[in-house]
Amino acid sequence: MHTRYIKAQGTAIERGKIIGQQWKDSIPVIQKSLEKAAVHEDQIPMAQWLPQARRFLPCIEKYAPETLKEMEGFSRGSNISFEDILLITCVYEKHFKHPATADHCTSVAAMGTATESGDLICGQTNDENILHWAAGQLDCVLHHIEPSGLETLIYTHPGIPAYMGMNSAGLCVLWMAIDNNERAIGLPTNILIRELLRFTTLKEAANYLKTVPKSLPNNYLLSHPNEGICNIECSPGFFRPIYGDTHLCHANHILDPEMAANDVKKEDPENSSFNRYKVMSALIEKYNGEIGVKTVKKMLSDHTGYPRSICSHPRTDCFDSKTLASMVFQPAVGTMHISFGNGCEKSFYTYSLISSRL
Repeated sequence: MHTRYIKAQGTAIERGKIIGQQWKDSIPVIQKSLEKAAVHEDQIPMAQWLPQARRFLPCIEKYAPETLKEMEGFSRGSNISFEDILLITCVYEKHFKHPATADHCTSVAAMGTATESGDLICGQTNDENILHWAAGQLDCVLHHIEPSGLETLIYTHPGIPAYMGMNSAGLCVLWMAIDNNERAIGLPTNILIRELLRFTTLKEAANYLKTVPKSLPNNYLLSHPNEGICNIECSPGFFRPIYGDTHLCHANHILDPEMAANDVKKEDPENSSFNRYKVMSALIEKYNGEIGVKTVKKMLSDHTGYPRSICSHPRTDCFDSKTLASMVFQPAVGTMHISFGNGCEKSFYTYSLISSRL
């Protein structure tokens, strides 16, 4: 029986085995979904892409050894080969090479004078191609409890170490796709995100992101109650951080002028990113000083400019894309609120850390 919430305690391998056991029926469904999408997009079966996925292993071994152990645990617990786990974990790099038309994500982080309590509140939508992930029906929340006492709440798909999350030290990690057409053999995106969530300060996480070799361009919105907000547009050759004391938001187009020169989305007439970013910026101004969990849920469910709205639904020119999840993080009280689907249609569930270091 599929569960939306998995709690795993112990070493990296022990936690991975617990999670893998819970995923043993879900991962094969995801594999079939990814295989169908792979053949549809570029006629390259997943198995034929394995040599490329193996090229990432030296970077994983060097820069993400704990996540590698978790992946080994996934394999043991689910009784699925490590090579299949590696393929699933690196599949974002494969799909990014041949992207299907899809909306992506919109994020926001606010604190201080921008929020009703002064506490940090952040959230985002996860908008993806429904063909890749069984329409999001198997998405879940992982609750890691490490021997050090550090806890992490992570939203992800079965077989993937991490998408977005928050840890008990207060660090929140959000992630949006951007593209300046750079590619490299570096740390795969969803492994990099899992490693970011091991850090207890924004400064440490940002420094790791700066120094680690990256496989793809991405945008990361990092925040911490004691350190503020940092939006980082980066790629194999760029690292562009912007810091904010009260609020920042992002969608899927590049804001840094130099990096944006090669933004592949700027010429795409079907791109919804510009509208989503404009609307989210306006919503921040509208609710400035009143932003809280309920407000962010409302912002993530906004339909201004529909069908190219923050809350993404299938449309005639993008029929296989939608919001698979909407999530809000509240580190001051250690809670994650998530709707598995469009926030305008689905209820939000709340998951909590056992303890917080704040």
